[in-house]
Amino acid sequence: MKLYNNDLSPFSARVRLMLYAKGIDMEMVDPFADLEPDVFKALTPLGKVPTLETDDGWVLPESETICEYLEEIYPEPSMLPADPRERAKVRLLGRLGDLYMLAPLTTLFGNIDPSQRDHDKVVAAFTDLKKSLGWLDHYLDGSGHAVGDSLTLADCALVPILFFVRKMPELFGKSVCLLDAHPNATGYWKGIFDEPVVNRVYEEMDSAMKGTR
Repeated sequence: MKLYNNDLSPFSARVRLMLYAKGIDMEMVDPFADLEPDVFKALTPLGKVPTLETDDGWVLPESETICEYLEEIYPEPSMLPADPRERAKVRLLGRLGDLYMLAPLTTLFGNIDPSQRDHDKVVAAFTDLKKSLGWLDHYLDGSGHAVGDSLTLADCALVPILFFVRKMPELFGKSVCLLDAHPNATGYWKGIFDEPVVNRVYEEMDSAMKGTR
């Protein structure tokens, strides 16, 4: 199988973290660097990473869908708890990240350039991001995993998002850490780095970000 991937994309990082945790070896292709735009668009009209291509040419886009598919065909080690309530919490945390944290982060990305910055949008985005961090903090318990005591699909979703939560203020010339007001999220962020695969994904994202500056 092949993963069309970009190291800085939080969506791609979500899938890579799962692959590393499960020990799945997969070819990685950055379509924006290695392919002509028309070639990638012919593969998937969405034109977005990540996109999975199986050995028989079947193509699947969207990170959450890819992770669910891989969980089904590579069930061990499982990244979904056995308990139905804990499974629901895994999915809830992923939704919190996708719906309420990535939206303001995306707005902030579009306003990094001071010459193109919309001050009101930036203020509103940081306000929404802080609010969503409060919601996340409510559903975390401060331990080193989002749910239970091992990596789950919730960690795959949250780690790349929190990478940008930590990085974003400095891109706007601020020294504040947005997690400081949220003890459970802070404890989680510190503890999750006991997982070697998390360090690997963080370093990939950090190197990619430095390469864009």
